[in-house]
Amino acid sequence: MEQFVQLLVAGLSVGAIYALVSLGFVLVFKSTRVLNLAMGEFVMVGAYLGYWFITKLGLNFVVTMFLVCGLMGSLGLIVHYGIMRNLVGRPFFAIVLVTIGIATVIRAVILIVAGPIERPRLGALPQTIFHIFGASVEAYNIVIFVAALALVFGFYTFFRLSKVGLHMRAVAENLQASSAMGISPDRIYALAWFIRLAMAGAAGVFFGHYSASIDLNISAIGIRAAPAAIVGGLDSIEGAIVGGLVVGILEQVGSGYLGAEYRDVIPFLILTVMLYIRQSGLFGSPELVRI
Repeated sequence: MEQFVQLLVAGLSVGAIYALVSLGFVLVFKSTRVLNLAMGEFVMVGAYLGYWFITKLGLNFVVTMFLVCGLMGSLGLIVHYGIMRNLVGRPFFAIVLVTIGIATVIRAVILIVAGPIERPRLGALPQTIFHIFGASVEAYNIVIFVAALALVFGFYTFFRLSKVGLHMRAVAENLQASSAMGISPDRIYALAWFIRLAMAGAAGVFFGHYSASIDLNISAIGIRAAPAAIVGGLDSIEGAIVGGLVVGILEQVGSGYLGAEYRDVIPFLILTVMLYIRQSGLFGSPELVRI
């Protein structure tokens, strides 16, 4: 029982981070139909920025989060206006290759600037140990879960209830009709990239506290969070949240009982089962094709 509680809490913590990353996948895909395979690299940049602000400059967690999210959001605007805006209307596969190129450039820049040396994990969150049902649970896991989930549901509320969120949903639903109603798709796309990379920055700071070290391997979170987005449904905000939590919990519990070597296998096993049962994911909209 004690081991299960520990794994469950860790799974909720990781799952909330996956939900943030999955929201990044879903948000841009829903509004622009672009699948960004550089998401893991953007999370890695957020982790390195968090290390710089917390460890080198001595800033606290809250200030670091605001700075990292602002810088990463600004990077999102640069990516949109500098690269992605010029690719509107290009074939889907070509845009995917461009995101792979962006990921390669980011890894090269990080390697040049920071070098290959591993950095220690972040320690800005409380390191206290709580005892729940006899299990020892680290306080930072609880803080990460609560804070990440608060960000996720904050965005969900913004997306569903605000006027800007309504415009984002309108552009995602029908580009031509929304343009005719005076909504600027270009601004919506830019906002989507801003929010998406701000989320990636937040996920990077959170994951920097959870990961054993900060290095280039952090980018693998993008590969592990992609199944969460697909399991929930690539065009569903709710699916990104549920998919992230489901994959995070099953990954931690499964690897805890089966062995750490299964950690990277479990998300794709879940993905395979889901695609076999329901190709559009838990909350995704089935694509109807007239034949």
